[in-house]
Amino acid sequence: MPEYKGQERLCMGCMNPLPEGRKECGICGYPANGDNESLYLTVGTLLSDRYIVGKLIEHTGDAAVYIGFDRVLKSPITIREFLPDTLVERSQSSKLRIISGCENTFRDYHEKFKTHARALARMRGLSSIVSIYDIFEQNLTTYTVSEYYGGNTLETRLKQIGGRMRWEEARPLFMPLLTSLNSLHSAGIFHLGISPKNLILGNDGKLYLRGFSIADARRVNTDLRPRLISGYSAPEQYAFGQETGALSDIYGLAATIFRTLTGNPPPEGSRRAQDSNDLFVPTDVAKELPDYIAAALFNALQVNPENRPRSIEHFRDQLSTAPAVSRLREDEKPDMPEPEPEPTDDQSPQKKESRYKYAVLIVLSVFIFLLLLAGTVLLLIFPDLIGGGGETSSTTSSSAIQTTTSRATTEYVPQTEKFATPDLIGKSYYDIRNNKLGGKMKVEVEYKKYSSRPKGEILDQTPKPETPAEEGSTIKVIISAGSESITVPNVSGWHYEHAKLYLEALGFRVEIMRIVSDTFDIDIVESVQEAGQQLEEGSTVNLRVSETKLTTTTTEQDGWW
Repeated sequence: MPEYKGQERLCMGCMNPLPEGRKECGICGYPANGDNESLYLTVGTLLSDRYIVGKLIEHTGDAAVYIGFDRVLKSPITIREFLPDTLVERSQSSKLRIISGCENTFRDYHEKFKTHARALARMRGLSSIVSIYDIFEQNLTTYTVSEYYGGNTLETRLKQIGGRMRWEEARPLFMPLLTSLNSLHSAGIFHLGISPKNLILGNDGKLYLRGFSIADARRVNTDLRPRLISGYSAPEQYAFGQETGALSDIYGLAATIFRTLTGNPPPEGSRRAQDSNDLFVPTDVAKELPDYIAAALFNALQVNPENRPRSIEHFRDQLSTAPAVSRLREDEKPDMPEPEPEPTDDQSPQKKESRYKYAVLIVLSVFIFLLLLAGTVLLLIFPDLIGGGGETSSTTSSSAIQTTTSRATTEYVPQTEKFATPDLIGKSYYDIRNNKLGGKMKVEVEYKKYSSRPKGEILDQTPKPETPAEEGSTIKVIISAGSESITVPNVSGWHYEHAKLYLEALGFRVEIMRIVSDTFDIDIVESVQEAGQQLEEGSTVNLRVSETKLTTTTTEQDGWW
């Protein structure tokens, strides 16, 4: 191992201090004389006269990932070296040597790696991303440097706590990650490897996404060795000729949340059934999992990418907004009265007669007002005309005026405190209806209307945001009723109780029809008569459910999705 002046002796496996005389690290167990295989950089190599290379962490198809140490910042780092092992070898001088005939392919992938690294470096302000802070070229290849996050992977954490979390625990971990992913996708950056092993639960209690690679390393049929993650890589990443991108990340994230909530990942993407009815949930998990979360995950884990949420933002909406599982009370959704038609000139002669009466009243009112005004002027000019006037009258009148003025100036009229109306547009009514709003304001649904936005999302409000309003005022909101028509999903193969909850969450009424079946076990849905049809909310869906007890069954232990 090279010697560095003023450098403390470090363990090359975890970058913690290694006392003199120790043959292995007391923290991570890495041997003091440990080294990497010949294809990779030698432990202790100095890069850019600043970064010390440590143990190889993994190879991701396009790059070798090492733990390292930044001699300037005095902190552990992660070093990624562009190293497509199907195209290069390493010489004794640490430089890469391109395999004959692979020069053009190496050059193309090298440019993709640098472009991807620069784009990711520009996103280093995102709160849930392990971002790049240095990029440089050396040894005929390119290196990136990122901060090293201490803490366990999400996979390790789940094993420590018994295998899974409840949604209430997982929600604050995943929601910031969804926001960061939405920004990445807007910039054209996709991860394609989201899994519990690529999520670090930092010492601050937040999730951080690591393990970015170029797209060619996350799918088959390229010149790189694909690095696909069983259970988390989307089915299209295993297929030839299919596009990968935002919808693949939605699948990987949904699979990660599924693993977090149920204790098991979905089946490997290459073996997923085309009808997507191969997702199993333990019965005790199914009972506690909110129906709208189950529906969101089921949609995001569809085998066909076109059936998934169209964007991370849409997926986040589904995870944040409970559909109409629990309907609004009748007094919370009053029917809107029909607007009265505008009058026209030819409607009836009674309208014209009414207008004539109004005109006469207006003329009389003006005449009476002028008489009163004339009388007042005469009194001011000739005050002795009424009541004998004199000195006494004047004094009394003056005294009365003074008394009135005094009362007016000393009487206190309390002022009602005003509060700024909160901005509720875009939020879920179901999430905020029981919240305490500023100024003790209350929320009331004015009416619902069909829209492309998720059910319950507030589309408009009265008073408008930031408008001053009195304490205890009522904010009337217009909320989305969702799409006017809904496609009935095929839930055959599901346990009927879970299928019923899911369909009711979408707004359907459910009827159960018991049948004898030779292929489906008791309480499993054999078919859905209306599957694939476009029906309005409130329509009835008929489930044909097996009443036959089969000899071999696994459904006594597991619920079905």
